[in-house]
Amino acid sequence: MNSSSQLRNAFFAILIVLAILLGAQWRGTPVQAQGTGATLIVVTAPASILPGGTGDFVFRITNTSGSDRIFNLTTSATGGVTVIFPSGTQVSVADGSSADFTASVLAPSSAIPGASLTQTMFANSTTPTPSLGISEFFTVVVGGPTFTPTTTLTPTTGPATATRTPGPVCQDGFETDNSPAAARALDVNTAQQRAICPAGDEDWLVFGGVAGKVYTVDISRQDPGIDLTLEIFDKDLNSIAFNDDFYNRDPANPNPGDTKPRITIRIPFDGPYYIKVRDAAGRGGVNYIYDIALLDESYGPTPTLVREICLDLFEPDGLPEQARLITSNEIQENRRLCPTGDADWVVFFGKTGKRYIIFTDTRRYVGTTKVNEDAQAGADTVMVLTDRDGVSLLDVNDDIPGGRTLDSQIEFTPEVDGFYFVQIKNVGDIGNQFIRYDLTLKLCLPGQTDCGRGDASTTAPVQPITPQPTGTPASEFVLDPTNTPQPTATPTP
Repeated sequence: MNSSSQLRNAFFAILIVLAILLGAQWRGTPVQAQGTGATLIVVTAPASILPGGTGDFVFRITNTSGSDRIFNLTTSATGGVTVIFPSGTQVSVADGSSADFTASVLAPSSAIPGASLTQTMFANSTTPTPSLGISEFFTVVVGGPTFTPTTTLTPTTGPATATRTPGPVCQDGFETDNSPAAARALDVNTAQQRAICPAGDEDWLVFGGVAGKVYTVDISRQDPGIDLTLEIFDKDLNSIAFNDDFYNRDPANPNPGDTKPRITIRIPFDGPYYIKVRDAAGRGGVNYIYDIALLDESYGPTPTLVREICLDLFEPDGLPEQARLITSNEIQENRRLCPTGDADWVVFFGKTGKRYIIFTDTRRYVGTTKVNEDAQAGADTVMVLTDRDGVSLLDVNDDIPGGRTLDSQIEFTPEVDGFYFVQIKNVGDIGNQFIRYDLTLKLCLPGQTDCGRGDASTTAPVQPITPQPTGTPASEFVLDPTNTPQPTATPTP
């Protein structure tokens, strides 16, 4: 071997050693772009992990989203790598602070020493809205002895050719997902961070839709250089929705320059639905990162009827013979006119010459958003008073006379002792689980002039009662697994 060949071989050997050292030290850079509100980085990592061995990676989440958040941790776990979170799969991070967590990584026993297994760590936060997802690439370097081939000189028989240098690996943690058959699941109220790479790449996702429910698919961020589109397909791959740019994320401040797509759709049938994400011009690259989220908005502003809620504490009371007794000066709270066509019947005892006033009151169920003073959405009660037979009509009232209300009230002085019936319905027989009212029967005191419902609410706002904790045990209860209870003897008859 001449001196020039020796120098050339030494030079290539040095290059190979440097490449191995650089590969062992490389760690993935965050794919968190500016403006997402959080970052995820690798703090410490083992130099290598033996096949079948375990090593600990330490990650750090920094939260700058403006709210305290709980992040749910998952990994791509590719190449047979197993990841365990010793402290659990959730990390709480206060706004403006950072928190570290440890991921114990188990290298597969079949891994080849010297191999580099690239993984992705995901940290997703679904509350408060909007959802936030971040991720970080990290590499598991498999340790152990490696095979060093012996260099054998091969004579060159033809002209020298240039060897192409491989480019960067163009895959995120969800590839391959370039067709409906390879679509990856996207769960409701979660976000995923993905890459459009290489040029012409398409990402397919799938989710389970419930008929009648409203879902929103949102690209909450995309890196400069790409202009993504969204398209939704049904189970037969018929296109049912498409969007390129969505300018109205903030209705108070529309932004025509917002090119991130978003689709909100009410799903027509139960079944799987597919999402296709691609660049409008077919662009793609390793630095083209985007976040996609699936939001479940239930049934929207007019949800479907939940029949169990319609059964208030007084049901069934839809007929005179099912009428519930209401006593003098009693309030029956939280009654519902539900479902459509519902009627509530009550019966009370009336004494000759006494003055009774019975009325509905919906004011405390108006809610935080008032459209028209104290009028509850959908509520306009009608009250009917019948004689002791439950049929003969004595009086009817729709709205309290002289009042700024849609509630009902009847004043009644019996001429004969007996049990009288009252029916409460809603105008148009409209009924749903949101129409609620209180029913009050007042027996006026002699000479009392302010016996009616009045302008002031007779009941306080609805407040759930929180039960108080019972006493704390004086000592901690410890279950002794070795102390097995022994069965008692069965008495002989």
